[in-house]
Amino acid sequence: MKRLVLFLSIGILAVSEAGALTVREALAMVETGAERPTRCAADSVIGGSGEVSRFQIMPDVWRGYTKSDGYDDPETAWKVARQILDERAKWFQRVTGREPNKTELYVLWNKPGHFESAGFVLSRVKPLYRERAERFSNLCHLQATSTRKPKPAI
Repeated sequence: MKRLVLFLSIGILAVSEAGALTVREALAMVETGAERPTRCAADSVIGGSGEVSRFQIMPDVWRGYTKSDGYDDPETAWKVARQILDERAKWFQRVTGREPNKTELYVLWNKPGHFESAGFVLSRVKPLYRERAERFSNLCHLQATSTRKPKPAI
């Protein structure tokens, strides 16, 4: 059974089957190692700079989107993360005139100021940040290709 998840108001679409990764799932996996959409230990991870939730959001940024302190609730965390991603993707689109690809989306998520100072050019992004973004993109690509049905043998 396939489910379609509309992601971001600018039209990034994630298609998922059971076991495939959506942007939401890939982001949680890269940030905290969350391997399931339901509550788990990854929801309580506090980052080295105080980041909260499976998506590792700074508390002051979190408070800009909700009054909830339900950092360990995957649904609340996703609502906050989705709003942040949407705003950053729209910002990128205003500046560059196009939608971000998955690698760019992750850099916008994780290092938006650095990406802006790099002129939104991936080759100018620090290698460590780019490697994490590529890992995220690869997880999303696995998701995209896993939904394709094999062609029948002739």
